[in-house]
Amino acid sequence: MKNKLQDVLLKYNVQNISIDSRNIKKGDAFFAITGANADGNKYIDSVLKSGASVIFTDNASNQDNKKNIIYIENIRQALALAAEMLYPEAPENIVAVTGTNGKSSVVSYVHQILTLLGCSSASIGTLGIDATCEIDKIFPDISGLTTADPIKFRKILQILRRKKIDNVAFEASSHGIDQYRIGDIKVSTAAFVSFSQDHLDYHKNMDEYLHTKLILFTRNLSQNGEAVINSEMMSVDYIKDFLDKNSISYSAVGKNADVRITRCATSIDGQEIECEFDGKQYQFNTDIIGSFQATNILIAAKLVYNLNIDSEKIINVLSKLRSVKGRLERVTNASHEYQIFIDYAHTPDALESSLLELQKVKKASGDLFVIFGCGGDRDAKKRPIMGKVASKIADHVIITDDNSRTEDGSKIRKEIIDGMEDDNIKSHIIEIPDRGNAISDTIATKMQKDDILLVAGKGHEDYQIIGSKIIKFSDAEVVKKSLYSANKL
Repeated sequence: MKNKLQDVLLKYNVQNISIDSRNIKKGDAFFAITGANADGNKYIDSVLKSGASVIFTDNASNQDNKKNIIYIENIRQALALAAEMLYPEAPENIVAVTGTNGKSSVVSYVHQILTLLGCSSASIGTLGIDATCEIDKIFPDISGLTTADPIKFRKILQILRRKKIDNVAFEASSHGIDQYRIGDIKVSTAAFVSFSQDHLDYHKNMDEYLHTKLILFTRNLSQNGEAVINSEMMSVDYIKDFLDKNSISYSAVGKNADVRITRCATSIDGQEIECEFDGKQYQFNTDIIGSFQATNILIAAKLVYNLNIDSEKIINVLSKLRSVKGRLERVTNASHEYQIFIDYAHTPDALESSLLELQKVKKASGDLFVIFGCGGDRDAKKRPIMGKVASKIADHVIITDDNSRTEDGSKIRKEIIDGMEDDNIKSHIIEIPDRGNAISDTIATKMQKDDILLVAGKGHEDYQIIGSKIIKFSDAEVVKKSLYSANKL
């Protein structure tokens, strides 16, 4: 396929490719891809009128040699290969991170560690792009996607390379892997940070979801590269067996692992972590809350170590790491009479982990509150599970709307509440549809000294999708305004 594709691009002197018919200019190549929500094949006539020199289609019935319309069976792979041909440059060291939860945190920690060590570095993912070079206005927009499409991804890598960035860490989502968004690019090292239920609206079942994640290590990990895995995640034995069968070297991070966490003392102020790393004993403190974040920090440390950086230098900067936006992020001051956190937790496992950590550090005199909802047009199976998790761990549960999209918010909220098995628990659940009101009411009328509130599900997002409208909305900003209005800032 690669040679055929290269011949066509050279024949028509293609300098630009696109999957968006609105961006086609004279001489461009257009990839007509059938997606879940849109079909590029419907726009073939319009891109021909715009002057496209050649069109690649995944619909064999559209092939027309006279109109330069070429059928390619695996068009997503072809798109990735074409993007690599047009944008071949990339940083020397590339780190990939996959997993259900924790990708953004680990990618950020890798970037932070490298930056603190004086290395040129960048991170790419759900939170956008961060880099040690000036990046304003030079990057294509990747908001809304954990893993960018192949064209944007390769453009970003080439720009970073030309900006003298030697190291980059990126999030590899299951959608991105399945849809070939990262193509055949080879990474120096890769991590699998967690695995639990999510995206079953896209993947048929958990087995398919797991298999898709594992493709990263067979397709994209360099021959001498090492996988780094969380020793305590679901299906870890199967993952180890898979890596062994495919002759992929790996190391594990956790309580009984190659990088071993020997002690993790956590409090509302942070953590004291002791570990065995590279055959040596180390201790460091961090302001970042959550024992699962201790694991994420050390996974990031091992990934950086795999780039041939001294372990002692890495450990020495770990105490300087900062929490990632929207990832169990404290919004109140540490000295505040009660504490409020926001977290992206939108899966049962993530919600459970965050609530358990906050229940662990909460003073006996305080209560744990949680405000959350579930997204519409997404995996509905997890809604009752999240309701059950919240009702078992939190002292007070406020069910509200998330990004309801085209679904009825009341239906989503009911499905969450239906998961709470005990009718006595259900009678104490508060349902406030408007997310802003849910947050402001809880802060103004319910929060007392030593209480902790977790606002979960949206984290860093600064919008809310209701129907077809995208409304400006930030959990963190609403919390701050509510504190100010209640004279509790």
